[in-house]
Parts: sequence; C-alpha cells; structure tokens
Amino acid sequence: MRKGIIAVVVFALLLSAGAAFAVDANEVYSENGMVSSAHELASKAGVEILQNGGNAIDAAIATMLALNVVEPNASGIGGGGFTTIRFAETGEVVELDYREVAPLSATRDMYASEESKKAKESVLGGKAVGVPGIVKGIFTALEKYGTMSFAEVAAPAIRLAEEGFEVHPMQTQIITDEFGKLSKYSPDSVFLPGGLPAETGTILKQPGIAKAFRLLASDGPDAFYNGPIGEAVVAAVNNSGGRMSMEDLRGYEMIVQKPVHGTYRGYSIYSTPPASSGGTHIVQLLNIMENFPVKALKHNSPEYLHYLAEGMKMVFADRQKYMADTAFVKVPLAGLSSKGYAKELADKIRKYDVMKDVPAGDPWPFDGSEKAEFVGGGGNKHISTSSFSVVDAAGNIVASTNTVNYFFGSGVVVPEYGIVLNNQMDDFSQNPESVNAPEPGKRPLSSMSPTIVLDPEGRAFMTIGAAGAMRIITAVSQIIMNVVDFGMPMDMAIEQPRIFNPAGGGKAGKLLIEEGIDPSTVDYLKLRGHDLEVRPFGGYFGTAQGILFDHTKGRMNGGADSRRLGVPVGY
Repeated sequence: MRKGIIAVVVFALLLSAGAAFAVDANEVYSENGMVSSAHELASKAGVEILQNGGNAIDAAIATMLALNVVEPNASGIGGGGFTTIRFAETGEVVELDYREVAPLSATRDMYASEESKKAKESVLGGKAVGVPGIVKGIFTALEKYGTMSFAEVAAPAIRLAEEGFEVHPMQTQIITDEFGKLSKYSPDSVFLPGGLPAETGTILKQPGIAKAFRLLASDGPDAFYNGPIGEAVVAAVNNSGGRMSMEDLRGYEMIVQKPVHGTYRGYSIYSTPPASSGGTHIVQLLNIMENFPVKALKHNSPEYLHYLAEGMKMVFADRQKYMADTAFVKVPLAGLSSKGYAKELADKIRKYDVMKDVPAGDPWPFDGSEKAEFVGGGGNKHISTSSFSVVDAAGNIVASTNTVNYFFGSGVVVPEYGIVLNNQMDDFSQNPESVNAPEPGKRPLSSMSPTIVLDPEGRAFMTIGAAGAMRIITAVSQIIMNVVDFGMPMDMAIEQPRIFNPAGGGKAGKLLIEEGIDPSTVDYLKLRGHDLEVRPFGGYFGTAQGILFDHTKGRMNGGADSRRLGVPVGY
C-alpha cells in the first residue's frame, strides 16, 4: 500500500502568502487507462477488465463489485448510488440513478415518535433498510453501455471473495467500531469470526457474496428482484424489525437522466441531479466562489477560507430548505444553479463579518417557475460510502459513487449471501412535515456527487467523486478549485486539508478545519469571529478519488485519498 492510514503531511505556510501545497502527494500516470478507487484490489480489478478488452463501463462494474468484497462496510449490492458517464465518441453525458427507495410500508411519520428516535429505527435494523437499487443499476449499465457480460466483469470480485484478501488495520477498526450493531443483528457474519471482529492480517473469505454474484451471472437481475436473493433480503429485513416485501423489489425502477450542468471559470461541470443534492450544490458553491479572485487569494489563506466558509453556509441553508426527490417535490434547480442567484449570495459575504444567522435564500426569481412553499429536511453526519473513477483507452469516462449509508449500513447482513443491507432510510427527515419525509417509492435525499469536468475547449479534464455525506459537496468543490485555480496535479489536489461549514435551522454551524492548515490561519479566522474547531486529518472531511487528463503529454494523472485505502492503478 502506498500510504499509511493517516498521511503525515508537512506544510510550510506564511500568513501573508497563504498556504503552500501539501508535499505528501503520490501522482500516478498512465497512457492507456486508469482506475482510481478506495482500495488497491478494486482498482486492479477494474484495470484487469480494461486489459481484457472491456470499456470504461465494464471496468466500472468490475470495480464496483470488487469494492463490495474488499470494502463491504461502505458499498455493495445491498445499497445504491449514482454513476456519471461521458462517452468519448459523442461527448454525451448521462446520469444513472439507482438510489434506494422507501418500501411500500413507509409513512411520513414512521420515525417521528420519541420511541422510534430512542430506538434509532432509522439507523439500526430492518426498519432502516431502503429497497436496494444497485443490482438494477449494474445490469442497466452493462446492457446499455457495456461490452461484456456480468459473469465476465464479476470474475475478479468472485475470485477475491472465494480466495479472500488480507484484512487491513483500518478495516479491523471499522468492524470494531460497528461491533455493537453487527453483533446484535448479524452475529454469525463472516466479519465476526468466533463472535469477534476480523483481526488485522487474517484472510477474509466471503463465500456468500460469491454465491450471490454467481446467481446473478446465471439468472440476471431477476435473481435479486424476483428470486432467491431477493427472498433472502426480504426475510432478513423483516426478521430484524422491518416491513419489506417482494413487491417492493419487483417494483424498483432505476432512472437514466441528464446530469446537472454548470460552469466554473469556463470549465463545464457535470454531476448528479436529485434525489442527490450534490451536483446542484457543487455548481452553486462554485458559482459563488467565481465572484472572488480565488487564485489571487492564495491556497488555504485566511481570506480564501473565510469566503469559502461563508459560501458553504448559504449553500447548506438552501440544501436544507429546498432539496428532495423531484418526483415528489418541486425543487428550484435552475434557480439554485443560477449565476445570478450566486452573485446575489456572494454579495452578502463581507470581508470582515461572519454570518451567524443564515436563513435560506430565495432562488425562485431565478428559476423561471412558480414559487412553492414547503418545509425542508436535514442531513446526516456519517463518513462512509465509496467513490471511484475510470477512464479507458478510448477516452470514455465513468465517475461512480455507491453506498450502504453508515459503515455496515443497518447492521443487517443477509445470512445466506453475506449482503450488507443499507440504512438509507436515515437520509429521510424524521419531521413528517418535511419535503424529505419518507413516502412509498420515494428516494431519500443524498449528497453523492460523481462528477466529470470538461476544459474550456470541451475536452475531458477531470473525473472526481468522494465519500463523506454532506462533506462530499465541499470536498469535490475544493478539489476542483485546487486544480482549476491553483494548478495542482490530481493527488496533490486531493491530499490538501479541507474545511466544512454547515448551516441549518437558520443558524450557522461550526467551521470545521482539518488538521494541516496553518495554525496562524486558524487563529486569524478565530479573530475574525468564526466559531471553529480543528479536527484530525482524516475521513470526516471526505475521501476522494479522481483522474486528471494531461493533454499536453497524452496521459492520465490519478489520485486517491490517503484518508482511506485509496490507490489509483493505470496501465
């Protein structure tokens, strides 16, 4: 592995000049193809498919399935996600939405009672499980855009599941952290051999997930949505306190749609539309920052971070008020992503003042549609999920982010197949009056943001995505600015320390600063009036993987986050 669990980052900073760039960057270059994911074995699985003649979509599915095996805590066929694809030949960009949905038994007030909140029913056990969509997403992607069969792309993952892989200390720690719910709901799972967390250095084999993949290879998605895998999923959910049926699985539909599109300093941004808020709010935050001379302000300087933090507050205030599944709610997407609205917000930022009261703005005048009034919902604070990027020799690009929500999701592992089931229902609001309250068939609000960036000439420039709940939005935005404004290569852009400043309920949250930003900068921001806290360099601030195109040298530049076990692999 190229890096430790936490990178030791050395900075040379001067308050007057702003921050120097992190020196712990390991740039990887290739000419033919590349995969950058949160685990080296998954990246290698994707590259194996590329070398066997598959395209970027084939390699993406291989990577996704391998991540299910080597990072079962973060994503897998018991969850859902989003994938953004750009086709080199046509330049078309499409978005695949295979987000989980609420089961037919869902009600708007299902988590509103004090008893439900005390029992953490939106997080733990069967009542927290949304109807998984990832299998439908996988088969749709392969059938519409791939060149290989499921059996071919699943081969590396099946091999990893049957032969096993060595457990990393970070993975042992994650299992240990989630021991309580795993031991309650899935005490006999492979993650708790002998009733205890899998130890570092041991070989973890998962015959159940291999069996599931083989069934999917022989019987197709029906094995999941109308067959033995689905029956086992439903039984596991209901045996753990949930109410799911085969009708829920049979009725699941994924969506192929247009991505959110915006620009930043002439670069085109393509990312996720609702039910993810990610793409819209990345565009919104970058639109706000476009009103400031970011490059001249210097990287991670006090002034830059002040403007960025103030912009984040307004973005998250809007996210809380307006964002939900557009199949159920009218959302002012055009207004939120409008340059005019962003200018209105940027004009509210004062150089020496810090906003404490942060009500949501009014994007409706910029939306071109009739104003709607409603109550918004909140967001969660987990740090899981897994994101990856793929580029093939033809220049096709895939950015994909997938999740079971919290690490090890609901804690429910399907005993027959070793499938970790999500707790995605926690991404709904517990307030039954919210636009993001649960309803049958509704997609919960997300922040996942697999993003593709084109340069001002319309050429492929970058693919980037991250894990980390709402910090996905801020991580991806900061990385884009690191590359566009500060000229960093991919891994260096990813490794920089970040900030996060939420807002909700009309009030600013605390400015959270990742360790590695100059202490004098932190002191300066305190003096300005920011209520802040410095947190350790790590996964809380998002874990990103990306690929940057170097057209002058005809090569790709991969980066993967040392806050996770990320490694880019090319050939």
